[in-house]
Amino acid sequence: MLCNHIWQVLSETVTESKFECAMDKIKSAGRASSLTVPHQMSCVDRKHIQVFTCYKCGKLKRFVEDI
Repeated sequence: MLCNHIWQVLSETVTESKFECAMDKIKSAGRASSLTVPHQMSCVDRKHIQVFTCYKCGKLKRFVEDI
């Protein structure tokens, strides 16, 4: 059976980068001035994740894009 999909957005998320996550941990420790971030954690790549479902047949589709 063929379906002319009508896509609806179920969820849409933008993840934190490694750098943002490291800075949040440093700030929550309360020692932001005395700690440094290792060069491995300075990556600022994030992902935009979208999950869609078809209104007619219920098929799920996920798109992940690097930003």
